[in-house]
Amino acid sequence: MSENEVPVTSLQSAWERVAARYAAYELVLPGSATFVCQAELCDAYCCRAYTVNLGEDEVARMARESGLAPSRFLEYYDDLPLALPMAQPFLLKREENRCALLGDDLRCGQYHGRPDACRLYPHFLVFIKQSTWKPVYADTEGFTRSAAAFAVGIEDPLVPLLLRHVECPGFTGPPISVESWWELFEATRVAQYTAV
Repeated sequence: MSENEVPVTSLQSAWERVAARYAAYELVLPGSATFVCQAELCDAYCCRAYTVNLGEDEVARMARESGLAPSRFLEYYDDLPLALPMAQPFLLKREENRCALLGDDLRCGQYHGRPDACRLYPHFLVFIKQSTWKPVYADTEGFTRSAAAFAVGIEDPLVPLLLRHVECPGFTGPPISVESWWELFEATRVAQYTAV
């Protein structure tokens, strides 16, 4: 496979096996509409629907970029940041059933320092294990290997699927080219699986 090709049939076949588990997403392939932010159409669904987990590096970046104390953007309990027993233990603060940093104009009040999950949205990359057709969650080395094999047309036990969230109104741009698809695929992989 050359850089100008994407194994569309293989990706569609894998997607058909798992699509029911990802009802809020659609598979992104060359020819899919590109994302163009439509702020005037956006109802900030993502900022209202999701709770966002943060790692220590994200908290430091947000504090540095905004000048805000972490108590302004993290969930706190008894004067301490609420921490869950997870790799990304902190939670982005929510007020009135939405992100505390969402402005009245439905724009992010922390755009430049925003969390990684917000940087990714509305795209997402999932790696599916072909032998079980189940997602793999914590194999960063396997994801890197799989993406590299995928890029040169070598079959790997993991199939990477580039997805987009169906609630986002921004998929109104021209069809994505093969070259732009590869760029989006790699940018999403790096943003999702590489610590900042």
